[in-house]
Amino acid sequence: MKRLAFAALAAFLGSFAPWLLAATDEASVVRGGRLYDNWSLESKERFPNGSHPSFIAKGTSVPAADTWRCKECHGYDYKGNHGMPGIRGRQGGDVAAIVAVLKDATHRYGGLMREGDLFDLANFVSHGQVDMQAAIEAGRHSKATNMSFEKYFGTLCGGCHGLDGRGQREFPPLGDAARQRPYQVLHSIFNGHAGDEMPALRLLGSETAARMLSFLQTLPTINLSVSIARGGRLYDNWQAEEGSRRPALPHPSYPRTAHYANDVQLTWRCKECHGWDYQGSLGDYASGQHATGIKGIRGLAGADPAQIETILRNTTHQYGTVLKDRDLRDLANFVRQGQVDMNAVIDRQTKLARGDAKRGAGYYQTICAGCHGGGGKRITSPLGRLATANPWGVLHMMLNGHPDEKMPALRELDQYVLIDILAYAQGLQEAR
Repeated sequence: MKRLAFAALAAFLGSFAPWLLAATDEASVVRGGRLYDNWSLESKERFPNGSHPSFIAKGTSVPAADTWRCKECHGYDYKGNHGMPGIRGRQGGDVAAIVAVLKDATHRYGGLMREGDLFDLANFVSHGQVDMQAAIEAGRHSKATNMSFEKYFGTLCGGCHGLDGRGQREFPPLGDAARQRPYQVLHSIFNGHAGDEMPALRLLGSETAARMLSFLQTLPTINLSVSIARGGRLYDNWQAEEGSRRPALPHPSYPRTAHYANDVQLTWRCKECHGWDYQGSLGDYASGQHATGIKGIRGLAGADPAQIETILRNTTHQYGTVLKDRDLRDLANFVRQGQVDMNAVIDRQTKLARGDAKRGAGYYQTICAGCHGGGGKRITSPLGRLATANPWGVLHMMLNGHPDEKMPALRELDQYVLIDILAYAQGLQEAR
């Protein structure tokens, strides 16, 4: 009886063998897609130190860790990037042969990735590539409506990304990402995110994935003013704004001979190197305890945010290791558009605001006094003292708010109103 029961069970399971094999293959393919994106995140293995030799030979300027990611050489459309060839010619190829290529002297992944990872990655290269442009065009010409894909998005994705696509700081708003980087987003729709629990929608078909991308492209962008103000708070103190785990070691670029070199958290604050007036060694931080000899950020006003993000991630700044994509974009937006020409509104010699204190009185008493008090003494240090000693810092906080506090960002008010408020605050009693 036991043998008959076992045989029956084996026959029953055998009837599902083709499906089980297919499911296993698809799981391998989608995991390979995540490894293709970022095998370090997916496999929990560290990237090697330094840039990939193939990038060094090309002389391409890319953050060292990114040079080890497959997508950086071959692109999210699989047709090649940075002048390097794509992987489209390997579609349908022998998986074992592709594994051998991954281990060769050009790729050098043999000692870095486990055999199972190499198999999954090769399985993706052979069986997981999608003609991205054809898929996108098929999605655009589909008869399905965006309304039907709002249901897909709201149920499958909205729990993590928010119903407007702006629910996670780890990623830029999905609407922006889908419009600016459609191939990357489509790759993630098919395969999920590396090192993350996002579901892979590959088995729903190319047209469904492409229609999802089309729906994402209708989602709103992040409000620029909100982004700039938040970037200003990150510039002040990103650790407080994000409640992030604080670095254990001083920032590697902070001078060891500077006064605050042993204050680990302070060395990681942007304002500590570049100043409240954004002029670094040419401004208020040219001398005194905060002097570091580091230049300011005024030269980046008006620069391309992508260029600024690259600088924030480089080996000098290293903020890609502690901040998320949304944080970096907000900080870049602040650097690009949020800086004020402090010399135009505050006299550097006297530190006096170039405003009208009488005009500022009414604004202060209605906008600010509720928290700061009519005399500015409801905070640890009297506001009059702060505004007199560090008018640049006080104006920065008026524009952007305090990190992780409820103070409103007044950036959208007329700048002259803020200067008048600052002038009035400088007339408040400095003693408690």
